[in-house]
Amino acid sequence: MVLYGYTIGDQDINPSQGGEQFAVYRFPISPLGTTPLKVGEINAADINNADLEGLGTNPITGRASTVNEARGSSSTPGPVIRVNNVDQPFAPASASPTPTPSDLRRFGFDSGADFGRDYSVAAQPIVLYNISGDGETPVGSSLYKITTANPGTISLVDTFGPATTAAQRQGTQPTNAGKFADGLAIDNLNPGRTRALASDFTSGDGDGNQLYKVDLLTGELSAPITLRTPSGQALNVDLDSGLAFTNSGSQRLLALLETGAVYEITGYQDELAASGLGLGSTTGSNGAGFATATLLGTVNLPSASTGVIDYEGFTIVNE
Repeated sequence: MVLYGYTIGDQDINPSQGGEQFAVYRFPISPLGTTPLKVGEINAADINNADLEGLGTNPITGRASTVNEARGSSSTPGPVIRVNNVDQPFAPASASPTPTPSDLRRFGFDSGADFGRDYSVAAQPIVLYNISGDGETPVGSSLYKITTANPGTISLVDTFGPATTAAQRQGTQPTNAGKFADGLAIDNLNPGRTRALASDFTSGDGDGNQLYKVDLLTGELSAPITLRTPSGQALNVDLDSGLAFTNSGSQRLLALLETGAVYEITGYQDELAASGLGLGSTTGSNGAGFATATLLGTVNLPSASTGVIDYEGFTIVNE
């Protein structure tokens, strides 16, 4: 078995054709391979929010799925699109999950996704979680869950703090105000309702690069876990990100930035092991509230270095 990273470009690669076609690429993880292989093209509807920014791997089927961003270039939220089977063997199958309640709209512009257990149900079925955030005004994020049925349903995860407001339900305000995240990784080797992390590799929101623990039952994000370089300096990049656990063998956590840069994140384990949304011990690895991001290399994805095409989603599949 070999671990492969998957990502999807955010630009139509066949603009002369109807709709939009997004290219899917994969590359080896262990060791990191910098030459990607094009897996196929996803035909998407010509809608404002067609970019497929969230990627996750179902721990039951081993297959990768993707979900689109909440909003595109306009501030108007668009339909939710989930595409299954975007890994090899490539057999994309799209559906539009039903918003529940019917006036539900996702918050934000940037999106991350991963599969995990639904802790609100006794049987804990697998669902696709989607974190959607805005790094500008208003800064924040909201967590959603999409059932695996066809077409399935999408609902807001928000059972912490005050009751959900109409603005939060309709996507004009976040449930986690001031906490932007656009990557999501869930630990499915050691499942637990707070064994999930969201990533923020932007600096435009004014608070540097960081991770957050995610409570999959309530939708709440923890206080930030600051990312530092191996030399101990604060990491300071300003790029969209995807986040993924290897969920195989010795658990590893990697981030893919929109330029193709791949970071491995270490020193987060005491935070993840801490009770609830706590951030570990000052005597733990890196101290409480810190983790280390080490650049492993840059995958040579087409037009990524020039910024013509961004690659914001990321998942890892064991093939």
